[in-house]
Amino acid sequence: MTAQAKKLNSADKKALPPHIYDTFIVGAGISGIATAIRLDQVGYTNYKIIEKATRVGGTWRENTYPGCGCDVPSALYSYSFAPSAKWSHLFARQPEILSYLEEVSEKFNVSSKIEFGTELINAAWNKERNLWVIDTNKGQFLSKTVIFATGPITEAQIPKLEGLETFKGEMFHSAKWNHDYDLTGKRIAVIGTGASAIQFVPQIQPLAKELYVYQRTAPWVVPKPDTDLGEVSKALIEKFPFIQKAWRKTVAQSLNAINFGLRNPTVLKPVGELAKLILRFQIEDAELR
Repeated sequence: MTAQAKKLNSADKKALPPHIYDTFIVGAGISGIATAIRLDQVGYTNYKIIEKATRVGGTWRENTYPGCGCDVPSALYSYSFAPSAKWSHLFARQPEILSYLEEVSEKFNVSSKIEFGTELINAAWNKERNLWVIDTNKGQFLSKTVIFATGPITEAQIPKLEGLETFKGEMFHSAKWNHDYDLTGKRIAVIGTGASAIQFVPQIQPLAKELYVYQRTAPWVVPKPDTDLGEVSKALIEKFPFIQKAWRKTVAQSLNAINFGLRNPTVLKPVGELAKLILRFQIEDAELR
């Protein structure tokens, strides 16, 4: 994809589609859906969304590995204009988040504006007409504005490691999990200890005969204060929406405090010490810490 100036000849101009969109959105994940809804709310209805997949969801459609879920409380990791009382846990699981995004896109009539199975090939600005010329596998579009809501974590990144091409065992990226492959009784190597590994490693460990985890840099990990909300809690949240609204505000303020700590590391030193203390309790072998 490029975004450089494109000069059209007379033949190109005749071939251009007649309709000009005010806004063109690339991607129907959590950001693309929110953008479309906001455009509708302010009266900008002349927009189009393209999505290369066959359904909405973005990263929550692509990632289906065991234990996949959000590490931000559900009350915050949802749209402020579309709160939900259906979350089963304080931290939602992947299937729930995907279902939520599909429900919201239908409720706010976003789905009707989406061209599924449409992949962006090229986007170029045409100075003569002051328009974006957008080429896709389904044809060409024109728009005054383009919003890229493609997200940074929907595509699996395979490391370039020596021997991958000749490895004869089963191999897949966590973002492209092979659910047809039975891990029971297998020797398994996991490369990386990012957010995905933190979630799926505990899920597959009981299945494995041997499990080896390779990491370059150890992440900071503390127990997730997750809990089953239960039917009573969900009923209360639905009847008294202010409960979730207040909780959402509290979580947001807490995360803002963490962001402040990331810019000022000394503030987070006590949190680091807490993480080390938890580690000592969980892993007795000092060499493994």
